[in-house]
Amino acid sequence: MKNVILIKRLWIKALQMSGWTLFFGTTTLILFSSFFIHYLEPETFPSAFEGLWWTMTTVVTVGYGDVSPTTVQGKIFAMFLYVMGIGLMTIVIGKVIDSLSLRKRLREEGKLKITMRNHIILINWTKKTELALQELLTTFHDIHIVIVDEKLEKIPVLHERVEFVQGDPATEETLLQANLLDCKSAMIFAPDGVIKASQADGHTLLIASILEGLGKKNGRNIYTICEVSDSKHIQAFTHVNVEEFITPNDMSAHLAARSILFNGTTEIIRQLTSHVGYDLYHIKKKPHWNTYGDAKKELAELGATLLSNHEDMSIVTTLQTPIPDDAKLFIICDEKVYQKLR
Repeated sequence: MKNVILIKRLWIKALQMSGWTLFFGTTTLILFSSFFIHYLEPETFPSAFEGLWWTMTTVVTVGYGDVSPTTVQGKIFAMFLYVMGIGLMTIVIGKVIDSLSLRKRLREEGKLKITMRNHIILINWTKKTELALQELLTTFHDIHIVIVDEKLEKIPVLHERVEFVQGDPATEETLLQANLLDCKSAMIFAPDGVIKASQADGHTLLIASILEGLGKKNGRNIYTICEVSDSKHIQAFTHVNVEEFITPNDMSAHLAARSILFNGTTEIIRQLTSHVGYDLYHIKKKPHWNTYGDAKKELAELGATLLSNHEDMSIVTTLQTPIPDDAKLFIICDEKVYQKLR
């Protein structure tokens, strides 16, 4: 009866062990058993490796039967290993499964710290965020995205290249959890459910201010893009060094007017803003391109159209101008041509 109570206490202790303690104990038992069975039966187990083979097949399976103890001492030790080894290995496997399940749950709930680099951060989950995410995943197959939102309880999209951080994006703690300092760029979407444009833009501006301030404090330039509900508020965003703005209402109105005057405009814009047909890309300057004319000529031969350097579209009128080394050349082409140019 005392032996049963002792064994029960040992199992309870094993279940309460930390992961590293349990791993160390299991490894010690396996190594000890490998050498001990070799010591007990050197003829059956001529080396410690043979003992290790028998030990592993015993504790993780029911044994292959190709080698087994023949002496009384060896069989007694084998019975001990059956009880202790298999039970301990079961606990180890259970701990590993629990650990993986916990990590999966924490990942889905946005509780894990993001460690990847050169990723894209999408702040505030809205319908536009969802559309942008799908476009990014479809068009760019090597880009990883991190969604930051405080209202979502779980990751909205299960995808191998999508991570989630649950928390207030207007706090440094949440932004650092999303690894803001090592991201490629951050896009702040106007929150849903806000009636007034001033309220939506005020919330976006608050996040942008904290985001840019965090980057400045750590000596990093965070490329920030903001969705601005009212273009009259853009001036406020320029004061916090936001690089780009998207004004959906103004853009929609302008596009509607252009399509009325010049039929077919919307189809051209649709192609340039989707992964269907020709698309808008940017590339770096090639070493042998001295002027914009050199770049334009070679790109045209490959099937691409040179559009601008950064936002400057006037380069088409100054083709003899030297291309600066930090140029970001925007082109129009299909994906095959873009992959060749990369």
